[in-house]
Amino acid sequence: MVTAETVSLSLGTLGMVVGAVIWYRLWAGSDATTRERGAFVWIAVIPGAAAVAYALMALNVGFISVGGVEVPVPRYVDWLLTTPVLIGYAAHAAGASRRTIGWIVAVDVAMIVIGWAGVVTTGTTRLAAFSASSFCYLGLLYALYGVLPDVAAERSGPRRRLFEVLQNHVGLLWVTYPVVWAAGPLGFGYVETVGVTLLITFVDVMAKTPYVYFVSVHRSAFTDAAETATTGSTDSPVGTPTAADGGEVTGD
Repeated sequence: MVTAETVSLSLGTLGMVVGAVIWYRLWAGSDATTRERGAFVWIAVIPGAAAVAYALMALNVGFISVGGVEVPVPRYVDWLLTTPVLIGYAAHAAGASRRTIGWIVAVDVAMIVIGWAGVVTTGTTRLAAFSASSFCYLGLLYALYGVLPDVAAERSGPRRRLFEVLQNHVGLLWVTYPVVWAAGPLGFGYVETVGVTLLITFVDVMAKTPYVYFVSVHRSAFTDAAETATTGSTDSPVGTPTAADGGEVTGD
């Protein structure tokens, strides 16, 4: 029997496949530097892992029952693989150092892992896990809007604009996830499972496929010309240590 959830998950799979096609066009037609083409490889994880996860869910594979609620394990594996790339590449576009990217990604991974703990537990433990995961999310917002803009100010105009696009895309859409989780059956129960599936699938596709598209549209930000362009006499070429990088080489 075809259900609304199955249709939603199937459409989600298709949406992620579209993202994978966009990534391939980005990869095949990129005129970025050799180093940056290596960074582009990571973006393939975003639509690739998500497409596999949604295909499995559409086939009803990977579900476990928690308190009478069917929870899709592939979705959380998808998030564990893709969200570090989404947030990490935004930090990379800002020109953050490896150290900065590392702690931002670590906070993101903690958010997903603790969030999963909140899914498979009950009562006070679930509430504590949800609260801790939400705290990690606030840390990511701080990174996106409090730390990375200062770093991005040192970059060329095109690269800074790419960061701002990714910053707002991630920052605004991710607000939806904790709200939907809290409203769903594992939270306060205001929204049924089918509603959660429809909402999360829509937000997931919007968070991932357009992200790849934005990088594709702004790929010239990483050409040699764009990387060495400056917005003023105080800007430094990529690869030159700056005060914002704490003395580390950027652009890695």
